[in-house]
Amino acid sequence: MADTLTLTRASDADVPTLARIIVLAFAGTTEGVTKWLTEHGLQHLRVLRDGDAIPAMLRRIDMGQYFGGRRVSLMGIAGVGTAPEYRGRGYARRMMEMIVREAHDEGVALGGLYASTQALYRQSGYEQAGHRFLTKIPVSRLEGIGKARRVVSLTEADHSRIEAVYKTYAALWAGSLDRAPYGWQRIRKMWDSEYQGFGVLDDAGALGGYLYLSQSCDATTGRQELTLSDIAFTSVEHARALIGLLADFEPMANTVTLGGGPMHPIVTLLPQQRYEVKLKDYWMLRIIHVAKALEDRGYSTAVKGAVTLDLRDDIIPANAGVWRVEIEGGRARMTRGGVGSGRVACDIKGLAAMYSGLYTPRQAAILGLCEGDDAGFDVLGAAFAQGTPWMTDHY
Repeated sequence: MADTLTLTRASDADVPTLARIIVLAFAGTTEGVTKWLTEHGLQHLRVLRDGDAIPAMLRRIDMGQYFGGRRVSLMGIAGVGTAPEYRGRGYARRMMEMIVREAHDEGVALGGLYASTQALYRQSGYEQAGHRFLTKIPVSRLEGIGKARRVVSLTEADHSRIEAVYKTYAALWAGSLDRAPYGWQRIRKMWDSEYQGFGVLDDAGALGGYLYLSQSCDATTGRQELTLSDIAFTSVEHARALIGLLADFEPMANTVTLGGGPMHPIVTLLPQQRYEVKLKDYWMLRIIHVAKALEDRGYSTAVKGAVTLDLRDDIIPANAGVWRVEIEGGRARMTRGGVGSGRVACDIKGLAAMYSGLYTPRQAAILGLCEGDDAGFDVLGAAFAQGTPWMTDHY
């Protein structure tokens, strides 16, 4: 492979070649893929060029992710594809290294993706970091939990207050996205499925919760299956009202399916464990800019301590080396060099698995993702403790 590979933004002239790559990687129609490539702007597509050839491409999604109740900048990656005639030559790996360096130079803290093959992305410093399960609930099990009072149909004009509810809700759950326009569009329409938004209001007329719902119908029985692309609420009363809204579909609907963690918050309100949970994906995370990643997230104000972090990163040398991490007042401060007690050593992949809260440092250590002493494990474990990391979105 030549050392003159370049990663550039896509141009109009590139679209037919990129559409071919994506169709051959993920199936679909040329028409549908071309729309996916162009509708959000070619500036978000990256093209790997080897001379005049285009071996591979990807989509970059600039957004945020919540950890410790604070938004941390995130570069999402989607649509990674290599043309069949160029596969097996390392083009995808080189492309991922280049996009990670690009984001680091811009000061982006994190990188995230859903992996079709984990081996490729682990070579680029990504590691498993959180969950996305599908929960299927019989609609009949929702009856009696709440009443669907003050329900309104939502439109584009309601987006600002929908987003306000979502951000309040999302900040509570480690791993939730601060969505870009690309993500919000997928809440309303995902490929051939369109989702109708409904909201519930409080006594003052303010939006306190919402959901986006699609229906599919069995041609033989006429019975429906409901699917939620999103649900968010700001109080238990609004959660119960949304459940009541779903329960009102019972005369014609069998089940409702929604994405989330191993235990979606909604199921806590059910009287019985009469639902099915199925693994859909584990998402992966990459610490792109270690100082920003640790300083921009939130921490419990009860945590006060310091740890020496000895970090390895073969792709971004600026991340590597010894750092002193001091945590106090809900924030972290990173400085070069390490003094004092408490030490944890890991590569960039191991840090991602601990940062998200998927594994404690001691759990990560037994998996070979890090090593250290008790003092370091205690401080870092307390700092990253935040509950199970999960997200609703697939991007």
